[in-house]
Amino acid sequence: MNKLLIRSLILLATCIYCVEARSESTLEVGVGVFNVQLPHYPGANQKKTYVLPSPYIYYSNDKVNIDRNQLTGYLWKKDKWHLDLSAGAGISVNSDDNEAREGMPDLDWVFELGPSLKYFISGNTNTTERWFSEFFIRKAIATDFSSIDDIGWRYGPSMTYQSDIFSHKERKLMLTIRANINYSDAKYLDYYYGVQPEFVSSTRHAYETKSGYAGSDISIGLTYKTPKFWYGGFIRYYALNNSIVETSPLFFKQDSLAVGFGFSWIFYKR
Repeated sequence: MNKLLIRSLILLATCIYCVEARSESTLEVGVGVFNVQLPHYPGANQKKTYVLPSPYIYYSNDKVNIDRNQLTGYLWKKDKWHLDLSAGAGISVNSDDNEAREGMPDLDWVFELGPSLKYFISGNTNTTERWFSEFFIRKAIATDFSSIDDIGWRYGPSMTYQSDIFSHKERKLMLTIRANINYSDAKYLDYYYGVQPEFVSSTRHAYETKSGYAGSDISIGLTYKTPKFWYGGFIRYYALNNSIVETSPLFFKQDSLAVGFGFSWIFYKR
């Protein structure tokens, strides 16, 4: 599965290179490894540590920016308002590894894409320090890379602070602090917390969710980039008290932490 993901990202970089070869753009490609410890899903009582191949792709022109795990498409802007295209992703979970989901379908890789309206309280995308608020709406799909399922929508407001703590020539240390208030529709929440009648057991009753508040999270990340290497790490805190899924038999913890760190070797630049 990871090999297919890497091939897909390399293919994406190749396509970008072929299509945009005549335009003013920046492309960097690398490879590395990322170690991350995550709850199986927000609210789960089990965690897993992943050591994943970490393809590095940075691409930027006046219409789109791809920076490792973040995609931003610049659709429109006026003064402090920006309408962007944003993306997100979630890691797959084998239900055999999760006691609460034993006998249920696996959770596949999740990818999200949709518009994001940002308002820059201070600074902008080109300044070394910036504050911006944001409202995002993303369509989510789940895939095992052999099929694709529509799993609904995720949306909500967020606040982000970014600062280039150190920047000299091609070396930069950047801090990012981001807080999200998450809402989801019933279809999205059912994917993680719903229990269909055929999966009822002595410890798991049938459960169907409604649309609503799905918890909040705050993360702090640091990245350091040199001409040949990228290093990064983050810590994220999930607060799920008062979320609409607290009554699900698959929900156990109101708060949890995720941490990760890794590096990439940048072997190609254009």
